[in-house]
Amino acid sequence: MIEVFKVFYPTHYNFAALSILLVLLVIYLLTKKNFKWTLIFLALLIAFNVAIYKRTVGKTWTITLEPETSSDPYYTPQAKKLTFSVHKNWTITDEKGEVHHWCWVEQYWQEFASIDLVAKLWGENSSKKMVQSTEGRASDSAE
Repeated sequence: MIEVFKVFYPTHYNFAALSILLVLLVIYLLTKKNFKWTLIFLALLIAFNVAIYKRTVGKTWTITLEPETSSDPYYTPQAKKLTFSVHKNWTITDEKGEVHHWCWVEQYWQEFASIDLVAKLWGENSSKKMVQSTEGRASDSAE
């Protein structure tokens, strides 16, 4: 379990910061002899770390990197497939020196980033009307 966290936390330091804050809160509550809340936050800390461990250990993630277009008509670059796992290759550095990483955190972030919040709050038709009206105003002011 520790070897997974040694790899996971340096990459996703926001989860590490949350774990450290929970540990500090548990220590603070112990100094105040507030055992009820200490047990609650200790259970929360353990559940948080176990959830991270279960989502990370033994899993692999594969992404496809699209190649840059080439001006040479006889050469078509191939797409690269990168496979990430905790124990083998958590981060991969390509020939350009760019570091690649992918796991369940990035998958959740991609899903969250693709959500249209306006459509969720006001309905699909309202968001389309709003986009069309702002595009119409932008084209009217450009003329």
